[in-house]
Amino acid sequence: MYHDTSALIEKSQKITLVSHTTPDGDALGSSLAFYLALKKMGKNVKIFNATRTLAQRYDFLPSFSKITHIFPKNCDLVISFDCGSFDRLGIEKEDFTLINIDHHKSNTSYGDINIIEPSQASASSVVFSVLQSFGIDMDADIATCIYTALAEDTNFFTTKNVNEKVFTLASTLTSLGANPALVAQKLQQRNSLAKVRLHALFIETIELVNDGRIAIGEVSEEMFKKTGALRYDTTELVDTLHDMSTVEVAIFILTLPDGNYKLSLRSKGIDISKIASKLGGGGHHHAAGLRVLKEEKETILTEIIKEVSK
Repeated sequence: MYHDTSALIEKSQKITLVSHTTPDGDALGSSLAFYLALKKMGKNVKIFNATRTLAQRYDFLPSFSKITHIFPKNCDLVISFDCGSFDRLGIEKEDFTLINIDHHKSNTSYGDINIIEPSQASASSVVFSVLQSFGIDMDADIATCIYTALAEDTNFFTTKNVNEKVFTLASTLTSLGANPALVAQKLQQRNSLAKVRLHALFIETIELVNDGRIAIGEVSEEMFKKTGALRYDTTELVDTLHDMSTVEVAIFILTLPDGNYKLSLRSKGIDISKIASKLGGGGHHHAAGLRVLKEEKETILTEIIKEVSK
């Protein structure tokens, strides 16, 4: 697959890189690292994301300003990153070849070529392997993008999939010029007052069920209006639930602009991806999510609680 990917890139004239809507650090870091690598190769490449307001916590990433919200015309190759299903890319299928690079075991293999490696800790880990196979001279900018993605997707090296291989990669990226202290400062120490106020309102919504094994918290549209916070300010809220001592499974509910909901799930042991997949979502063993219609919210919550309680 690596060889086929290299051959396709070599012959392609117009390449577009895309990651899932409302992208996190892994999605952005992976796609930006690949963008920088393809630029080194002299390729005509654009980087796209359908989300118009990206989280500014990632603005330190090299070439962040190059991300466009208008899908380029007449591209012959599209490469997606960190996205489990085609519908989350926010694009229409056109006459282009699609390469799908990911690490989610629930990925639907929607690409013409699918490089899906669930054993990897992040999509950026897969990207690193792919770029290595191309013989790319990885500089500090590429290393910074990959390190940022790796650090955030492992919750700064605290998730269950962190092993010697992860730390070896982190060490390699550091030796190439990534600055762990800078990445941590940019991602974790730049909260706005609006975000702090949103978190305060969120805490008031928290409830524990099933003898404290499950924590549920919610952010509504009204809370955004009251605080002035933005959607990307909710990123760490599921961890607030997950980090409570008795909690085994955290459920964060985010109201979407259309009135429906996005549910983010975190687990300390249970394979939460199985539950999410059963209900139309997907993800990892310890972190998963799904979108639900407003009329299905209570039914879905009841089903999740039932599954966790087994």
